[in-house]
Amino acid sequence: MADMEIDSSLPSDSVLEALEDLLDKYHSAGPSCRIKYKVPTANELHQKNTSLDQLQHHLPSIQDQLGPLVNALGLRHNSSPNFELTCKLLFTLGDTWWQTLICIEAATLHTMPPATHDHHLKRCKAFNYTQLFKVMSCLACNFSSLFSGSILLMKASKVTSNYSETLECQNQHTYLLQDSATCSVAILRALELLQGSDFRIIQHAWQQTKHSPDPLLIDVTRLTHSAMIEGQTTPDARMKHSMVLNQIAIPLIKLARTLSNKVSKTTTTKLPFTLDAHLNSETLTLLHQYPQSIEINFRELVRALERTPRVIPMVQGQSLIRHWADKISRILESTLVALALYLIPFPASDIDNDSSGNDFKAWFLAWQVAWHCAIEKFLAALRRFEASQFPLTPVE
Repeated sequence: MADMEIDSSLPSDSVLEALEDLLDKYHSAGPSCRIKYKVPTANELHQKNTSLDQLQHHLPSIQDQLGPLVNALGLRHNSSPNFELTCKLLFTLGDTWWQTLICIEAATLHTMPPATHDHHLKRCKAFNYTQLFKVMSCLACNFSSLFSGSILLMKASKVTSNYSETLECQNQHTYLLQDSATCSVAILRALELLQGSDFRIIQHAWQQTKHSPDPLLIDVTRLTHSAMIEGQTTPDARMKHSMVLNQIAIPLIKLARTLSNKVSKTTTTKLPFTLDAHLNSETLTLLHQYPQSIEINFRELVRALERTPRVIPMVQGQSLIRHWADKISRILESTLVALALYLIPFPASDIDNDSSGNDFKAWFLAWQVAWHCAIEKFLAALRRFEASQFPLTPVE
């Protein structure tokens, strides 16, 4: 009986062909990351903001249609597919997506170059467009996968009467649920970009890497307890030195985590701050890239610690460790300077304005002092071992 109900709702070949034509249309007109730079006129800026407002309207509409589509496809537990309804929903969803693409194209047609003073453009800055493109490209990819997967599911159901009982169908259900969930997340992120502040966008980047130090700490801690090279009964001078470096590296990672936790906090009662509203896209992009740069270079440092001297010669390993430690220190110094320049305290009242500002500066100063002590201790350990290997090398 269930199969008869499913068969009666199966779409005709012409309907499936129409859906495939729509899919080809979306593929040929997806969001492009190529931004044409031009100073927009007041009228053009108004049109851009209007398009972004419309985009802000269409995205929740897509979100609202995802749930009914999942139900119509029969992806929920104990639900039966209704492919006739599925086709109607896909046509409606496709039309909404097309309107979304038109809005993106209109909003991002021209904008000022990132290095110019474009802060007055607010959400029409190159920085904001770049972040929006990333999210919308992700949404386009998963939307396309959801759309094409739905068509494939219906086509396969037409060919095989008991397709719903096959492993292939179960896998297809899993993929479609994943695509739907990812679309939903991307829509929420796009709405955050459209509605949130520049500081919130930057904080999101720090939040994305907030937990990245945790596995690195686990790895380095493990290294301090596994100083033996395979086949050795006692650690030699090289392994003892490696143990010392691993132990001293732990405070470096913890300090980076502390900084990340502080900047990524969206609400705080102790050190509330916000971002200078007069930053151009170039500066905002730099602030946005810092957390990922820190994460990547710490990962490389830990990798060098893991491989020295187990996999690579000690001299080569020492050179790599120094390289990554120096690079991390430079990035963190630049990060701290930028944060000190562009983050401003946000007092709870005018009375505690001076106090809030002083606390804000004191925290960064204390962190900087702690970092200088930790990195100098790490580099000094490197120098001591180099001096022991090459006695003529002076130890600073």
